[in-house]
Amino acid sequence: MRIGIPKEVYTGEKRVATTPEAAERLQKLGFSVAIESCAGLSAKFSDDAYREAGVEVMQDTKTLWSSSDIILKVRAPGPHPELGCDEIELLNEKHTLIS
Repeated sequence: MRIGIPKEVYTGEKRVATTPEAAERLQKLGFSVAIESCAGLSAKFSDDAYREAGVEVMQDTKTLWSSSDIILKVRAPGPHPELGCDEIELLNEKHTLIS
């Protein structure tokens, strides 16, 4: 199963749903993990730190959502300012959302 971690879209939110260290643990449990590029920057985690932990860093938001089985977020889905839609529209019947 693949866990996807998108950037948080709530204004002022600085947290990210997982750290590089926690992502390593998830992978040891058998999950593959992908994160949206720059998702951890506000929390002081670089894309390179996630790559070093074996996490795939993805540029395309919609591809991250569509290619993941589990979406891991800090906050509930909300309006996505760059995509012009609500994140809930990016979910489909195969997804599990953990927020």
